[in-house]
Amino acid sequence: MSQGKETSLELRNLIVKLKGEKKSFSKIVKKPRSTVQTIYRNYVMRGNVLNKSRCGRPHKLSDRDARAIVRKVKINPKISAPKLADQIATASGKKVHTETVRRIIRSGGYNDRVSRNLLTLNFNIEFCFELKKISNLFQRKRIRQ
Repeated sequence: MSQGKETSLELRNLIVKLKGEKKSFSKIVKKPRSTVQTIYRNYVMRGNVLNKSRCGRPHKLSDRDARAIVRKVKINPKISAPKLADQIATASGKKVHTETVRRIIRSGGYNDRVSRNLLTLNFNIEFCFELKKISNLFQRKRIRQ
């Protein structure tokens, strides 16, 4: 179940400070009494107001590395994931699986698709317009007859 938003470190320090002075401060900090009680209870049990570490494996690549991968794909959409993984290994010394690179590319909005050649696309659009003009001419001739 979701825990909701975390309170800021400054607010938690303020709660502990006011609790030590025995003031009613639930209304002062504009937080529910249960939240204030939980923060103070955790302070008493652990001796600090910092967040506990989260479970799960830490990310192999930082956000900066992920942005660099997306930037490279934006420059060259035809680059392959194994080549990107090799570039990361040489640049940062981190060995990354190709599926990790693909996951980052997908999260960046590139779904393993190669961009179309714009010249061909423009030619096809112009060709379709010409065909439509010709077909309209034939239809007008048929109507007049």
